Amino acid sequence: MAAELKALVLCDFAQIREGLLFVQSGGLTRLVAMTFPAKFACHLACLVYLPPDEAGTAHEMVMKVKAASAATLIATVKVELRESPPPSGLAPGEGRQIPIVVPLAAVTFPTPGEYDLQVGIDDELAGDLSFRVGQRTA
Repeated sequence: MAAELKALVLCDFAQIREGLLFVQSGGLTRLVAMTFPAKFACHLACLVYLPPDEAGTAHEMVMKVKAASAATLIATVKVELRESPPPSGLAPGEGRQIPIVVPLAAVTFPTPGEYDLQVGIDDELAGDLSFRVGQRTA
């Protein structure tokens, strides 16, 4: 069994505290800006399951943001996923949920429209989500 994406949430804010994922205002499907190109101070919150035999193995997570209309790549974010050996107290054969938070403030959205975010783990598509970016009228 390989690393597996269990949760992918676009949210206002996310952080990791004591190994736990904290998500605020999760489930965003629309982002709105006054002008374009635009940037947003939102986050992507993820949970990746690592089976027990993969705890010390490095994995690469690649997130690609694409404009849905033409499948144009607008941003790529790479995250190295390396978990230390499991802590004591886990049952034999028990895997781990690894929280990951990616701020999207560095991604520039060139125009309003539909966008797709695709997540791959170790060169395999692990999950995706779609959202709209709109322009606010005065």
